[in-house]
Amino acid sequence: CTALTSIEIPASVETIEATAFKGCSSLATVTFEKGSQLKTIGGGYSSYYPNYYGAFADCTALTSIEIPASVETIEAAAFMRCSKLATVTFEKGSQLKTIGGDYSSSYYYGAFCQLKNLMTVDMSACTQIETIGECAFYGDFELRLFKIGTEIPPTCENYAFSGINPYSVLKVPSGCADAYKAATEWKRFASTTGLDE
Repeated sequence: CTALTSIEIPASVETIEATAFKGCSSLATVTFEKGSQLKTIGGGYSSYYPNYYGAFADCTALTSIEIPASVETIEAAAFMRCSKLATVTFEKGSQLKTIGGDYSSSYYYGAFCQLKNLMTVDMSACTQIETIGECAFYGDFELRLFKIGTEIPPTCENYAFSGINPYSVLKVPSGCADAYKAATEWKRFASTTGLDE
């Protein structure tokens, strides 16, 4: 659907399946109806071929998105190669637990990997994150500001933040900076400070 420019996802939708909007190269605006019940933004990949199945992969006109509070899982490659995506935010009250990702045969399949213009990720509303998958934010060379609201550093798998901007700033809940500085992958950020600093 290369002519599709905008879409509003109805509140009743609980899952956006893999490849649902993949390659919608003119899709610049994605919004979610108030009261969204969305739980999963789908994705995946093939280990036999360099194929990836993100729900919004290759949406090269998308510049920003706010993920509804109801979303619990963002699967591997969900937003992979959205080359203009600059800002990702999460709605207040976020239930997010997992950001997916993987690595196979020299190919990277992180949920938000290879986003060459991604500068800001605001997950300050996300207090329940448990896992950030392999290569989730791999190769996001412009990523400069990352906020997270989870007090205990989520488990990060290999290369979750590999290749981010060398001057990147991580903002975490007050009093949790030392824990993040000592945690695997979170150490890739150049500086770590409190959200209120």
